[in-house]
Amino acid sequence: MPRVETGACFCGAIAAAMDGEPFWICYDHDDDCRRAIGSPLTIWVGYRPSQFRLLKGTPKAFSRTPGVVRTFCPDCGSSIGYSDEG
Repeated sequence: MPRVETGACFCGAIAAAMDGEPFWICYDHDDDCRRAIGSPLTIWVGYRPSQFRLLKGTPKAFSRTPGVVRTFCPDCGSSIGYSDEG
């Protein structure tokens, strides 16, 4: 049976599923990530766009850095995702 991970924002307005194995997992503590997430350290689990399915809601998108888009719940502010041109 293929792996499926699910998740939701804090208020439950946004829900998503990720199919299969992630292609990378890393931790990050650069200034942009710390400010965007509000934490001294962020763990990223990377899935390709074809592996990601939005199940509920519509995240809001924000870009401060060219080529980078961060999405979050417009209601509770929970981080939903990060994508870049790479």
